[in-house]
Amino acid sequence: MLFNTYDPFRDFPTTSRGLDYDVVRSDEGVVLSIDIPGIDPATVELTVDGRSLRVEADRSSTIPENAQVVSRRRRSGSIAQTFQLGEKLDADKLTADYDLGVLTVTIPVAESAKPRKVAVGVGAPAPAPAIDAA
Repeated sequence: MLFNTYDPFRDFPTTSRGLDYDVVRSDEGVVLSIDIPGIDPATVELTVDGRSLRVEADRSSTIPENAQVVSRRRRSGSIAQTFQLGEKLDADKLTADYDLGVLTVTIPVAESAKPRKVAVGVGAPAPAPAIDAA
């Protein structure tokens, strides 16, 4: 298992929805792309705890205090989601970039989990069996 998401509240009925994201796996690792438009990158926090990656961010409201809301479909406030990382990923080398409302998290495969070639040694030939003179 390279990657898994965990949402402890997924079975509870709710009107809100989770983060929109894609997870792409390759031989080099996993790339997690999360849509978080309108988020100030300074509010984005990534926390790795063991095999868990937690993404947290804040979106402040753009509605003035004295304005009357006619319709509200954009969420504001804190968002968070936890992703479970597989044992074959190297969370210590995780990198993140934010561009055009998309947070891209790259998690490489650990060196110990990558396929490698093993050299075959050439030793001395086995000794010939002894001849019994008797």
